[in-house]
Amino acid sequence: MTLRRTLRATVLSVTAMTVTALVAAPAQAAPGDAVAEGSVGSVNVQLDSEPITVDPIAACHSDGPPQGSSGTVAVEDFVTYTNGTSTCTVDDAGEIASVEVSGGRFRLDGLRDFGGPRIRLSSFTARCDTTLTGSSSSIRFSGLSGVSVPSDLPPNYQVTIANPTAGQPPLATVTFNESIIPNPPDGSMTVNVMHIRLFPQGPGENTGDVIVGAVHCAPVD
Repeated sequence: MTLRRTLRATVLSVTAMTVTALVAAPAQAAPGDAVAEGSVGSVNVQLDSEPITVDPIAACHSDGPPQGSSGTVAVEDFVTYTNGTSTCTVDDAGEIASVEVSGGRFRLDGLRDFGGPRIRLSSFTARCDTTLTGSSSSIRFSGLSGVSVPSDLPPNYQVTIANPTAGQPPLATVTFNESIIPNPPDGSMTVNVMHIRLFPQGPGENTGDVIVGAVHCAPVD
């Protein structure tokens, strides 16, 4: 099957089940400036070797810009993000940084061409905050369809979307409350509400990542 995708990113400036999850990370604090950054999401995939890229949407950073917003950002027949906002702050002492991103309806239709589900969220929020001794995060989303998750959602909860053709590798994996903490820990953390990995076992002409609700924070270093 040959697929064609046209990147159509339209950005308009705008000032079911609900799941909430928390994550905390330890830190070793030292003098410096705390950091926070976030975005509503991003896309970096290829289908039939054709690249599709959407840079971080409505991005913010504690060093500026401190806020971001978007209306609808869409790749035709593949993915749509709507009504996104982000806010990054740091206190006057540079010791406490926070970031919060939120989005309206998210739709992933691209797996339908391969016999997979439509994945939907009605809304989502992700937040990350530093302290003098580490970082903490929380996520919240509602209206999930296409895949199922428990109401008590642990970090890095993964759902595998099977290939409808017997004996073929999975279409995708979907990680909810994805929490990335360095080893050894330094108090920083990156959290994604949802991370969709397309064809994680191949074929190579179809691959990539779709991120929904990304936040990162790091304490003073």
